[in-house]
Amino acid sequence: LKTPLTSVQGFAQAILDGTADTEQARQQAAQVIFNESGRMHRMVLDLLDLARLDAGTADITMSPVNVPALLNAIREKFIPQSQKAGVVVSVDVAANLPALIADGDRLAQVFTNLVDNALKFTPEGGAVLLRALVVNDEMQISVTDTGAGIPDESLTHIFDRFYQADPSRKGGEKHGAGLGLAIAHDIVQAHGGKINVRSRLGEGTSFDVFLPLMGK
Repeated sequence: LKTPLTSVQGFAQAILDGTADTEQARQQAAQVIFNESGRMHRMVLDLLDLARLDAGTADITMSPVNVPALLNAIREKFIPQSQKAGVVVSVDVAANLPALIADGDRLAQVFTNLVDNALKFTPEGGAVLLRALVVNDEMQISVTDTGAGIPDESLTHIFDRFYQADPSRKGGEKHGAGLGLAIAHDIVQAHGGKINVRSRLGEGTSFDVFLPLMGK
């Protein structure tokens, strides 16, 4: 929170002391304050999410989830972003996939985060695939990209809080606080599942979520 707060204070001071002495300068200062306060708001929500997940007080409401519908809705949500990036996002689900007993909103949060990350690290002409199938007594839902990949030394820390792998890579600039994957990990864990990552530099990355099928 310190970095955006510094920007907010600095630009607010510029308005107060008259340093921002033109309409254009005041508009720029106001825009920075608006953008950075929004960034802080998102960070606070992420931190609250983690605190509630830690305490076991997160609102997890279990009900039947139509996984194909969920994944297709996420794909549609990212159409503007994927078209701008020149990356194709597609969905491939196994036939007769059973309903999953889970919190649909929380799962949407997990896969929205994973697709958003995949798009950031996948160059133009690449692809992101959301895939779902049943493996033994679990449903496996994967988000696979053809992006830059993650260095081996980062893979063991990728779900750590505040960890950001190689911010010099495409899309790796520090827009967030390194909390998205930590939250995804904790949400999956709260469902009794697990999340793994496989990656090869220059070839791409796959995040695999395994969730238990009720009654199995």
